[in-house]
Amino acid sequence: MRWMILLAGWLCLMVTPAQAGHKPPGILMRIYVQTAGEGLPETEAHTIQVPPNNETIQIRALPEVTEAELIDVHTDPSGNVYFEFNHEGRVNLDAFTGENQGKIMVVMLNGYIIYAPTIDVQLSNGELMIPHPLDPQVIQILQDMAKRNVEKANKT
Repeated sequence: MRWMILLAGWLCLMVTPAQAGHKPPGILMRIYVQTAGEGLPETEAHTIQVPPNNETIQIRALPEVTEAELIDVHTDPSGNVYFEFNHEGRVNLDAFTGENQGKIMVVMLNGYIIYAPTIDVQLSNGELMIPHPLDPQVIQILQDMAKRNVEKANKT
């Protein structure tokens, strides 16, 4: 219960407009993969319920891909959202989707599951499509984050 209150407060801060001198709002994007993980300690696996049927599964504690690897976010006319990842994200996406066919991939934004498909193809092009629209403000924040990631990479 305590973590839900903290999460709700944090989400409220995320939608508050940025003020001069403050860091722009961000979003935590995490992509996890299902694990058999029976008997694993909580430091290695977490139990969650995935929509639409609230199926209980375990996911690896560490994400496979995060917002740090995001380099582009765009939508198409039907509302699908496309996440494109840098080289590290592309390699990780390729590896875990290739090795975990039949398992569930869990995409979370700020701790909320936005997509949880069964992995049926290897994603080797570094792009993940979410087959439904997201809030335009969320898209804009993710696009800004991706732009900062690209700028940061170009400076190094």
